[in-house]
Amino acid sequence: MLEQIISKVGHILKDAQQKLSVESAAAVEQVYNDIIALNAYINKELAALESNSKLDQGSKKAARRGIFEQAGRKLEVIKAKRDYSHLSESMEIEPADEPVEKEAEESLLQFFREKEVRDRLSSMTEPQILSFFGEALFDGSNPLLVKAILKAPAGFEPLSQATIKKIRQTAAQKTSPDMAGALEPVRNLNFMVGEMFRLVKTELDNLRRKELPGALTESKDSKDRPFKF
Repeated sequence: MLEQIISKVGHILKDAQQKLSVESAAAVEQVYNDIIALNAYINKELAALESNSKLDQGSKKAARRGIFEQAGRKLEVIKAKRDYSHLSESMEIEPADEPVEKEAEESLLQFFREKEVRDRLSSMTEPQILSFFGEALFDGSNPLLVKAILKAPAGFEPLSQATIKKIRQTAAQKTSPDMAGALEPVRNLNFMVGEMFRLVKTELDNLRRKELPGALTESKDSKDRPFKF
């Protein structure tokens, strides 16, 4: 049922084997094998359904929709197991503190300085913060501002997670250029795996919609014709 999609993800796998490290290519291959297994499950369930002579066409249509819905849930489980986005996040680092040992009073003073910055930012929207302090967030000219934002307690971040992630990445590039360069292959891995999941999910959604009540059905003459994607 997913043969044409498997062909597409197979091309992604070949690309990964040519461009990524052995370990990363193996991770992409794991996802490919998961998709193969998912397709086998769908084909097995559909074959059993079609051989059930006790069901009328309406019941079979509903059952096919159920199979595709279950396949979608299985895909989400697979996606959770094969999510490699944490790899790049774990490699991203915050700006290093000053390499000088500080007394407790100095540390406490630093904490209050950062809190004061966050208190001032709390009355501003993200567009306003970026308008006033955009350059300082990314050029390293205001480390106190950057640390105050990155060390904000969970749920009280003055900026969105997407913007904070960009700030972390920029900080990593400035603090450790070698580490920043190592992030690129991991991002390529995330993109390839994400594209494979996107292709399969889109196809499962399309197949499920075809089985919804009132959906257009194929004519009798085209029943055995392969699906077109």
